[in-house]
Amino acid sequence: MCSSDLASMLDKTISEHFINKTIEVYFGGRPNETITGKVVGSADGVIVLEHDQRRDFINVGKVVAFWEV
Repeated sequence: MCSSDLASMLDKTISEHFINKTIEVYFGGRPNETITGKVVGSADGVIVLEHDQRRDFINVGKVVAFWEV
């Protein structure tokens, strides 16, 4: 399975199961290098998180792991 297939599966999982839920996203590197926010969108390989009236747009292909908080 290629990385674009995995990114597509992750995009679909988030859009179907995590909309309006708060998640923390890890990209690799140091353990404290994460982004936390409420999922307000996920399409075309981009996750949109909202936190403190700010929106973060995340490339799904860069995500190593995520979990609900």
